[in-house]
Amino acid sequence: MNLPASSAIVPTTAAGAGRGLQWWASAISWLFADSAQLGVWVLMAVVFFALTLILHFIPLLGSLASFLLHFVFAGGLLLAASKSAARTAPPFGDLFAGFGPRAGQLVAVALLVFVACLAIGAAIFAIGIGAVISAALRGVFSDMSFPDPARWGIGLGTLGLLFLCLLALIPVSMAAWLAPALVMLRGAAPVDALRLSLEACQRNLGALTLYGLVGVFFAILATLLLGLGWLVLLPLAFLSSYAAYQDLFLAEGDIPG
Repeated sequence: MNLPASSAIVPTTAAGAGRGLQWWASAISWLFADSAQLGVWVLMAVVFFALTLILHFIPLLGSLASFLLHFVFAGGLLLAASKSAARTAPPFGDLFAGFGPRAGQLVAVALLVFVACLAIGAAIFAIGIGAVISAALRGVFSDMSFPDPARWGIGLGTLGLLFLCLLALIPVSMAAWLAPALVMLRGAAPVDALRLSLEACQRNLGALTLYGLVGVFFAILATLLLGLGWLVLLPLAFLSSYAAYQDLFLAEGDIPG
């Protein structure tokens, strides 16, 4: 099969911020289309959470493995979402579809995101260590009663740098969001998938902001329901991500699963 070239994948522009709400609405309609859809998705969510929990019990490497495999599972779940969008109940095996031919590309995406997060974390750590050393050298700890304005200025500068580092996580998250769909469904190369996802998000900040706010509300609600709400929210998250992908990219080039 001839895969579409990454250069041929072009993000479109969503029609207004309201599209962010529509992505959730589409996800809800697909998930609750019938009991078969809901049953398969809840079962996949249970197994996904169970496997993730097991990985976290492995010292040191467990968390890293969980992070990397999340993108592989995401590929399979987004393939399942494409079938739900076509009103076809996906098979349970789609949960593991990402471990097929495109597993290496999905892991490569995860590694690139991990390196970016690691670089940001290292910058935050370096700024924090630098602030502590600077404060110690200036004797801040020995004279807490009368801090002079210069010391406060250094503190505010440090906080500003830390804030900028945290802001850098936003474009990383944007790049990571739709990259698994672009790899799994369009055969995009890892770097191109990250670039295209970031570009699509930047073009649709209004829709993305509304989508994120609704997602936060759903996350709080799912947590308040003794955590059981996450068995529904996880499927909705992937289904809504597929809805966004379908909206922001030309879906006719999808590779059949």
